[in-house]
Amino acid sequence: MVDSFGRRNTDDGAARRWRLGWALGGAAVAAAAGLLVTIIALARRVTGQAADIEGAIEGARENTAPLFEIPTMNLTLDR
Repeated sequence: MVDSFGRRNTDDGAARRWRLGWALGGAAVAAAAGLLVTIIALARRVTGQAADIEGAIEGARENTAPLFEIPTMNLTLDR
């Protein structure tokens, strides 16, 4: 576009830069959203694994509880 003095109007360049800025901003927001979704998915996975581990530890505690009775049994046998 040319103004009344024969100079080229540079508004086209400014508009192009604005569109580029908006596109880059949108890409940054999309990347951040993708990372956030990934973090949330991994956190849910870790929570599930923690529940499984807690169950396994409780089972191990129940299985090893009789071992703490061995000293009492030894004292009874020594009498």
